[in-house]
Amino acid sequence: MAYDDIYSRVKDYFGSEPTGIVREHYTRIDKKRPVLDIGTGQGRNAFFLARKGYIVDAIDPSRVAIDTVANIAEKENLPISANQCGFENFIPLTDFYSAILLIGLIQILSWTEINILLKNISTWTSRGSLIFVTAFTVEDPSYEKTVADFRKIGNNSFEKDKKQVHTYLEPGEILTLFRNYKVVYHNEGLGAEHYHGDRPAHRHGMVEAVFLKTDKGEYIIE
Repeated sequence: MAYDDIYSRVKDYFGSEPTGIVREHYTRIDKKRPVLDIGTGQGRNAFFLARKGYIVDAIDPSRVAIDTVANIAEKENLPISANQCGFENFIPLTDFYSAILLIGLIQILSWTEINILLKNISTWTSRGSLIFVTAFTVEDPSYEKTVADFRKIGNNSFEKDKKQVHTYLEPGEILTLFRNYKVVYHNEGLGAEHYHGDRPAHRHGMVEAVFLKTDKGEYIIE
């Protein structure tokens, strides 16, 4: 998706409120270390945590997204460091993070990218770190249309015009991806009704999960 264009035209494209699992479980995060928000977008989760006193490193490939987050953080004097980059070339600003947010990210990545992401997460976290994840599942209403319109590039993973990727998880697959972590929260089903700008309300088939790193939690690519 052309996020620079979307974020330039639509304020709060994904809403202004934090994701439910962030709002419900943020108190578990250790404030002694910063939080990493990967794919921060227009910053709704980063702002929520920063306003609660957490230090946040926010990254996103979109220049418009990062400019938006940086401007609001400066205006409100929030402890957010906004960086324009993807997780592939991000250089952490700390030894490890107390939490990493992966909100709505997995579904726009190929399996090659997902494996890189998970390997990086194992490096950027330590015992006690939390991982917050939301992702689409094969129960999402868009799945059948994606199968019909996109080219298959992996297991339930599809690409269109070499620009747009949709990847859907099988039931329980998120638990396999994070098998070396303790499950704090896990739920799969239809998400809450929501909007994107002036588009009609809709719901997604999705997984929401919070994981706790209890040991080295190394990610092994199979």
